[in-house]
Amino acid sequence: MVDVVEAVGHTAEAARPTSAGRSPIRGEGIRPHLRAFVETAVFILPALLGPAVIVAYLVGRYHVHPLTVDGKHFADGGFLFDLHVMWKAGHDVVTGHSPYPFVYPAPAAILMVPFGVLPWKLAVVAFSLFVVGALFLTLRLLGVRDWRCYGAALASLPFVGSLAVGTLSTFIALCAAAAWRYRDRRWIVATAIVGAVVTKLFLWPLVVWLVATRRFRTAGTTVVLGVVTVFGCWAMLGFAGLRGYLHFLGHVAGLEQARSYSPFALIRSVGASNSAAHLAVYGLTVVGIAAIFAIARGRDGDRRAFVAALAVALIVSPIVWLHYLVLVYVVIALYRNRMSAAWLLPFLYWTLPGEDSHGSTSVILRMYAFTAVAVGLAMYHRKARPPRAALASR
Repeated sequence: MVDVVEAVGHTAEAARPTSAGRSPIRGEGIRPHLRAFVETAVFILPALLGPAVIVAYLVGRYHVHPLTVDGKHFADGGFLFDLHVMWKAGHDVVTGHSPYPFVYPAPAAILMVPFGVLPWKLAVVAFSLFVVGALFLTLRLLGVRDWRCYGAALASLPFVGSLAVGTLSTFIALCAAAAWRYRDRRWIVATAIVGAVVTKLFLWPLVVWLVATRRFRTAGTTVVLGVVTVFGCWAMLGFAGLRGYLHFLGHVAGLEQARSYSPFALIRSVGASNSAAHLAVYGLTVVGIAAIFAIARGRDGDRRAFVAALAVALIVSPIVWLHYLVLVYVVIALYRNRMSAAWLLPFLYWTLPGEDSHGSTSVILRMYAFTAVAVGLAMYHRKARPPRAALASR
């Protein structure tokens, strides 16, 4: 009998957890390697796609795909198109010439001066680092510390598109993140919102958010600072291009808005006229502004109204390219600072044809569906279940 007890004791001793705190399980050694493989495949390698394309271009290995849009031929397929336009504007400012006709307001031309003084390929390197750095700072300001979230954002089509076309979208996202992070510091939030609006006008609903959340002094400061910045920068250019700017902007919008992902493009895609589409967008603008005020008075009103302002900005913009959706990661980071399904859903943007919707109703609706589900998952808050004892007592 003693022998049996001792044998059982030896068996139990062998079954106890090891010094590492776990029982040896068959195949356990494979798990860390499998996890590393999956994380590399999902978060690291795809995140290198955008930088790899830039490097390939710099060393002459990028294979261009010529295309023609609105009768204009792009021998390089539009690669780094926006950056080239902005770099030339910055270079014109440096050399004392007017950058106009130029699609952005004067502050954007001044912003590009540090890149305009550089040779083209060196400017590509510097601007690419600027775009990547802006995305990192955006997530950092919003409290994201999980490296997988950074990998997911870098691997997304909105970011890769921003890098490949050479846009200011990640800078806009950084401004939005700074506005939220420092929302109670008047001059910082005013500077951040002005930085966004004077480069991409469609983010003006952020000023409505300030008013809706009763930050009246900050809203006033933002408006005054914006006016001073715009006219101050235009004064530096001798007010060149100011008189005809809105007309030129309308001309560009007329050429491009029906091919984007905006509600205007969606309405036009179902056969509505330009005037009907514009009228619908005006109506959406009024409803959107009212929604920001209504949401601001509800539960978690400050944060939800901020998200609503970003949504309204995209809804009322006549042009919405996919790289604008870098802003989706601002919303996700506001609610999820660790990896979750919401960070992965934007990968579905890769199923879309690219920056151009081609005026396809189904393509535009798919983009809306992907965005709505990603944002909805991020904002979803599961109610805590009551303790079992409480349930049993009912």
